[in-house]
Amino acid sequence: MNQQLLLWIALAGYVAGGIASASRRTGIAIALSLVGTGAHLTFVFVRAAAAGVLPFASRFEAVALFALSIEACGLLLAVATKRHPIKVVTDFLGASVLALSLLVLGFQPPAPLNPILDSRWFASHILFAFAGYGVLVAGLVWSITVGTAGVSRRLGLAVVVLLGTGILLGAIWADESWGSYWSWDPKEAWALLTWMLVVTYLHVAGPRPKRWVSILFFALGNLAMLFTFVGINLLKTGLHRYG
Repeated sequence: MNQQLLLWIALAGYVAGGIASASRRTGIAIALSLVGTGAHLTFVFVRAAAAGVLPFASRFEAVALFALSIEACGLLLAVATKRHPIKVVTDFLGASVLALSLLVLGFQPPAPLNPILDSRWFASHILFAFAGYGVLVAGLVWSITVGTAGVSRRLGLAVVVLLGTGILLGAIWADESWGSYWSWDPKEAWALLTWMLVVTYLHVAGPRPKRWVSILFFALGNLAMLFTFVGINLLKTGLHRYG
């Protein structure tokens, strides 16, 4: 099965789903987004079967996974709450990130895996971390477009659990690969800062956070996350230079 074609189908589904959501065609919008998400997940499984490992190692694969996490979190949140303004934004955000991976980074066939990345701990670390990143983006979009306090707080709790688990699994992988659970590598430090910002939000905001507080902390968390994900790679420093 053509892997690149699957990603283009996913991109088309995300864009079409966003347009349908903006036009308030809820059923069609969800169906189109499901087609896009299904094509994207199929790409992951097909590529994993071809390479023998989950496709999370290269920069192209990581950006594509980030797009999937944004789209999936926005879709699940819209279906669960029946509040579809968030889906308009996450559809177009997911499409933009996926377009970045295809058009700027360029489609890349599977490459031999760096031995350091050949670990079940690495794969699980990436899955949980990117799930947390997707919820973090959804939390910011929700706080801006809808703003229901209880949902914002629950999204913050989900980020703490998912990203915290990802950091813990990353520490186990680091010990397996480098002989140390924690070395204050820049990406480790910024991932921890991202997590701590959301923990601080939960403590400061209380059970019913004000909308501006949710927007502020989710925005700060997203900025820290983007620096973790993009900035450290651009600086080309630390143990994560392979990314």
